[in-house]
Amino acid sequence: MPIVLTEKGESVTWYVATTGKPYFIKQDSSRDDMQDLTDSDFGGAVGAKAPSGAVVEAPAA
Repeated sequence: MPIVLTEKGESVTWYVATTGKPYFIKQDSSRDDMQDLTDSDFGGAVGAKAPSGAVVEAPAA
């Protein structure tokens, strides 16, 4: 199911699955500052792990 946002001659279209879980599937954009994206392999392992080393707090603004 496409969801389209158009403004100032530029557009972004997002596609969401309409069967099963409503996964975000794809993004098509005519904007220079926004990439086209395609997602797949939902529910699969991503190989993420905690970083090693010291944790350092960001300075307060």
